[in-house]
Amino acid sequence: MNEAQLEQSLGAIVQQTQTLKGLATQLNFIVSKLNKASVYQKVAAILQQILSPLYSQSTPVTLTKLELSMATLYDLRLEVTRYCTPLHVKLLLAALLTQKPVHAQGLERFTLIDLLQRVVGHFSDIETLRARVQQTLKRFDNDVAYANAGDRLIKVLYPLYSRSQPTVAVDVTPESTPTSLGQDGSDDGDELTCQLFA
Repeated sequence: MNEAQLEQSLGAIVQQTQTLKGLATQLNFIVSKLNKASVYQKVAAILQQILSPLYSQSTPVTLTKLELSMATLYDLRLEVTRYCTPLHVKLLLAALLTQKPVHAQGLERFTLIDLLQRVVGHFSDIETLRARVQQTLKRFDNDVAYANAGDRLIKVLYPLYSRSQPTVAVDVTPESTPTSLGQDGSDDGDELTCQLFA
């Protein structure tokens, strides 16, 4: 790799992760997937130290909103469920939206599309979503089925977040979201989800 290629690669890393915290999250995710993670954790720390001056020089990027059509949402649903059962995906998506326990019975009123809309609308960047998926998997005792669903979700959503830049405020077209999802008929984000799974 020559100097120009290295400079281009480093610029792409800084552009993609946007902040030093985003870089740390990305490196930790990569290291957690490797054998001998403790050895690679030291390498990741060195990389963070080396790359930290680049983040102080970079300027924030003006971002556009990510809008998902129903066709895109259907494609996402098909891709996410390609190697995972719909129930595992639904439970994982619901768990991403609340800290309370989730149960299949509470999800009968929601489709996978509804939950995908809420997750995409709730998380503004892929690093935040990835961190929340890792945190949520611990609640499922790192069960392989949920880990597969989480990996698939990140893989499918990554290109969408990458195109719109990492820290974008997401706006999802609410074509299929029921108008009254809460027990009291209200729709107030996390509280709605918490009420359903209480």
